[in-house]
Amino acid sequence: MTLQLRRKKDGSLASQFWYADFIVRGQRRVVALKVPVEGKLPDRKGKGGDADFYKSKGKAQHVHDETVRDAHIKAGADKLVERLVEIKTGEKVRAVPLDKLVKSWLAIPRKKEPSPEHVKNRTAVLTRFIKYITTHYPKVKELAGLTAAQVKAYMDNEQVRGLSERTWNVTLELLRSVFRHLEPGSDAYRKYLSTVPTKTESTIHREPFSADDITAIMEAARDDDLMRPLITTALCTAMRRGDCALLKWSSVDMKQGFLTVKTSKTGDTVEIPIMPLLRDELSRLHDGKGKGEHVFPEAARLYKDRPDVLDSRLKRILLAAGFVEEDPDEEEDEEDEKKKPLPSLPPEELREKAMTVIDSAAIPAARRERFKAVFLGYTSGKTVAQVAAEVGISSGMVSICLNKLESLLKVAVVRRKGPPVPTVVRGTLYSNGSGQRMKRGSLRGWHSFRTTFITLALSAGLPMELVRRVTGHTTVDVVLKHYFRPGREDFKRALQAAMPKMLTNGEKTPKEQVLEILDGITAKTWKKDVERVVILVKGM
Repeated sequence: MTLQLRRKKDGSLASQFWYADFIVRGQRRVVALKVPVEGKLPDRKGKGGDADFYKSKGKAQHVHDETVRDAHIKAGADKLVERLVEIKTGEKVRAVPLDKLVKSWLAIPRKKEPSPEHVKNRTAVLTRFIKYITTHYPKVKELAGLTAAQVKAYMDNEQVRGLSERTWNVTLELLRSVFRHLEPGSDAYRKYLSTVPTKTESTIHREPFSADDITAIMEAARDDDLMRPLITTALCTAMRRGDCALLKWSSVDMKQGFLTVKTSKTGDTVEIPIMPLLRDELSRLHDGKGKGEHVFPEAARLYKDRPDVLDSRLKRILLAAGFVEEDPDEEEDEEDEKKKPLPSLPPEELREKAMTVIDSAAIPAARRERFKAVFLGYTSGKTVAQVAAEVGISSGMVSICLNKLESLLKVAVVRRKGPPVPTVVRGTLYSNGSGQRMKRGSLRGWHSFRTTFITLALSAGLPMELVRRVTGHTTVDVVLKHYFRPGREDFKRALQAAMPKMLTNGEKTPKEQVLEILDGITAKTWKKDVERVVILVKGM
């Protein structure tokens, strides 16, 4: 342990402060003591120097001794924590190098194996964290060497990058878990990660489908033998997309009328009665194709290889059922203006304008002729592949030529098939909120079937415990906050039916009103009474 000066080659000071150079637990540490060097310096052999210099050296020696003592005390505390962890787990605590952090995280014991997508996403987060630390704090080589201030600096930098509250929280929870399992005694975990709160998230709740919505969706999916059974399963079981797609015949008990499924997200086993609509689909599949491993083999294959295909197929069905991507009543912003389709021209006018633009373009003659051949072939009704074969270029090059012509002409050239325009707009697929996460948040998708099941079940009076037995939720709060989303009229009717008449100002329920009308019906009033009953029944 030594007290040091920092000198240049010419003997002058390289730093105005004294330094402590010592070793703790086998690692050398050099610390600037923040005590200024004062007075006249001695020579390199230690001769000379005035009283002010030796006075400052005395102050520095005192701070040096305190710094070394504190470092050893902290090292002893860290050693004690490691010892406690060893006693509790029965395993010796080993240092975790930063360059081995991802491998160490993957080796942490888990209740179930994480999905490849989860591993990919979390690995990307840890890789970004390691890159930041090694760039800004190159001397830190091990996880235990990170301080609370350094990890906080990384999280602050993530916020500056513009991460949403949700993504910031995911990063925090991942680092918290990593340090809790691998370095629970570290300064970073004890003084920051274990205490810092998560941010309040802007949550988008999936909207449930009404009875009319469900009818329209089932009609749109009627001829789709892949999607119709999946949608039926999601509606009748409240299972998530993956659990529906990977449903196995071993989980289906047609005799008892129950599904017994181990959910992919939580690993819990749920029991779900088979409702008549689902029974019809299962019976058709069972009788027609026999028993394989999966109830929906094609959906299972797609979910494993290309789950996005199931999402796009569902989106097409929802669009056909009357849902739109954006609210047609919302005002368009600048981004929406950019997405507007290009104007169209009559064929002859388009051809004349295109030839003029191509002839005047500053491009080689051979390329000019290629543009003309592509344009004339495509606008005559040929496909991209046919034009490519005729001109002798790739399909990709044909697309490049057509898009380039559109940018020059400022009018539509490419034939684009837009989504179907519904006669009845039932709602939007995405939220239109502000902020990074809310702008295109999903309002209606696979998870909406789960929300629909829970909302209908609770609104019909099914006890919460039975709903949770089907869905696998462990807490009531999660169900009520994220899944129970009754419409205003449904909520009003359920509230009036449940509350004493004194709280509803004596207003009778629709059912009571119908019975009262039927009891008082006469030959003179029957026509008006029937009209009143019809109105009440439609509102029930």
